[in-house]
Amino acid sequence: MLTTLSNSLGCIEVLEPVDAGRLQLFGLRWANPAPLEYVTLDEALETGCFEVTEVSEGGCVPALMAWNKLDRRVLVMAGEQLVGAKQNRVLNVSILIEAQTQLEVPVSCVEAGRWGYRSKQFHSTGSASHGHLRAMMSRQVSGAYRATGTPSSDQSEVWREVGRKLSAMGTESPSRELETVYENYSDQLDKVISSAKLPVDCCGVVFAFGGRVAGADMFDKPCTLSQLLPKLVRTYAVDAMEYPETQTTVSREDVEAWLRETREASFERFDSPGLGNDVRIEGRHAVGASLVVEDQPVHVELFPESNEAWPDKPPMDERERRATRAEGPGPEEMPSSQPVVWSEPVKRAGWWRRFWRGG
Repeated sequence: MLTTLSNSLGCIEVLEPVDAGRLQLFGLRWANPAPLEYVTLDEALETGCFEVTEVSEGGCVPALMAWNKLDRRVLVMAGEQLVGAKQNRVLNVSILIEAQTQLEVPVSCVEAGRWGYRSKQFHSTGSASHGHLRAMMSRQVSGAYRATGTPSSDQSEVWREVGRKLSAMGTESPSRELETVYENYSDQLDKVISSAKLPVDCCGVVFAFGGRVAGADMFDKPCTLSQLLPKLVRTYAVDAMEYPETQTTVSREDVEAWLRETREASFERFDSPGLGNDVRIEGRHAVGASLVVEDQPVHVELFPESNEAWPDKPPMDERERRATRAEGPGPEEMPSSQPVVWSEPVKRAGWWRRFWRGG
């Protein structure tokens, strides 16, 4: 399995860049003779036969319940956002959910100031974690797998980054909701999406801005990229907007060299919460993960090994400190009179060790 993944990463064809606003997009092609059959999260939600809810009436911040009533598998991608229920969440890892299956999925909160029902079920707004948060969470999950065997994040750091992003984008949100950034910049983001056109046979894409590679996503078939490309473009475009424009660009040769080095990376396999394995990737210049099912890489995410692609963060102001302090939601968001209800699968997984204070 790991040999297949390494060989796939070493046989990627990189296309010439497409300019979309401040972004550069490099289409990727790779040979995959046996892509799997599944639908994406948004496609599944539209059928009404795939539901995502809180795990119980009381809720559990780092876990949600996915109900796949379809006769097809469903792919949920790391970083995809689910909006509604007691608070908005993003998925920690990519998971392939079997048909006719109920499954708990690991998530992180991106709305620290709300803990109350807005709806019984979650829905999609077509957004995901912004690029910097996705990269940060990917590293955190790799560490958590090794420490506890579970794909968990550092929730306090996730809140801190959401608070920083809101502040950097000049966005006010009473519930400290990441989705507000996408709402406020929807017109600009739509313009970027309209110009982000790749050849129909591409299976993946590398994003760059400011003269540096920001991240890459690859799938086992072109139709998956087609479905998820608008969501991925928003992910990186909203970060590119945060920083000054520059004339510096990335070349196709730069991207080829960056991807080529992943063949020499270390690959560490863990059991996925769903089907297959979650393979964590660590190289000299790239880190990330791949969901591998039936010996096929279904999704690969890669990020720069360090935060070099991201300029230094400005110091937090007092409002941001209040929004991101490590103790988590205050009494108005998560009343002490309403304890979090932990399901038995979550207890067995050990996620409680990292809940709120990491205790």
